[in-house]
Amino acid sequence: MVNIEVLSNMTSIAKISTVVFLSIGSLLFAEPVVGDADFPKKNGNPRHEEKVKAVKEGSFDLVLIGDSIVHSVGEMNDGKYAPNAAVWKRHFEPRHAINLGMNGQRTEEILWNLQNGELDFAKSPKVVMLLIGTNNSDDRHFHKVHTAEQIFAGTKAIVELIRQRHPATKILVLRIFPRGGDAEKGVSPPAFNSSAQCVETCRRAGELTAQLADGEHVFWLDVNHVFLRPDGTINTDLMWDLLHPSPAGAEAWVQAVEPTLAKLMGDQPIVDAPSSPAPPAAEK
Repeated sequence: MVNIEVLSNMTSIAKISTVVFLSIGSLLFAEPVVGDADFPKKNGNPRHEEKVKAVKEGSFDLVLIGDSIVHSVGEMNDGKYAPNAAVWKRHFEPRHAINLGMNGQRTEEILWNLQNGELDFAKSPKVVMLLIGTNNSDDRHFHKVHTAEQIFAGTKAIVELIRQRHPATKILVLRIFPRGGDAEKGVSPPAFNSSAQCVETCRRAGELTAQLADGEHVFWLDVNHVFLRPDGTINTDLMWDLLHPSPAGAEAWVQAVEPTLAKLMGDQPIVDAPSSPAPPAAEK
């Protein structure tokens, strides 16, 4: 004889499982909305128009896309990161590169920039190097933050857009760089101490972006060890403010990228590294 109670329980479990499955599916396949990490958002940075003009008028083999970390390599020439220009000149200028990094940008803003002119290359570049997502997790400088999964979705949308517009271009996704926590101390103000949640979100989001690599068109690289001491804290010789690479840090991470980048570009690694300046003294 069939146990009515057992059948009833099984039916209830099946209904619950269906609801859970449909809920997860709606999250995975839902259309992005305003505020999402994969919904394009205009920032209004005047640098965007300058870069669109350069993209349309120039010819570039290598494109760097990202936030202030990328921006600071070669194009923040009025402050303590001005020496990073030497890193750009040494590693990227000979490769006919353009820097599309923008201070303060998040995945949704990069997505908008790319949809609105920054991918209008007449000739597809050989390689795009992408480093983005840290600002999406920053709960101390932004009103809205995203989860690691949402940051992954935003990064994925960027990669898919580049693939759509320039299918012959190889994409190198860099894992989101580490951030220093509240127990750490920067050596050049202002320091960007991050909450424990922010640090963890960056760590997890960086892990997730490895899923984007297919080994043929999209590649992923983790160079975070460059910035970390053996105990896992930030090496402030390489990240003065616990977030942005110092001149020595910029050289170190580019050196770590060189073997992979050279392979994708079809050239030879540039390994000659000069000495770097000491951090600026703190204001008193």
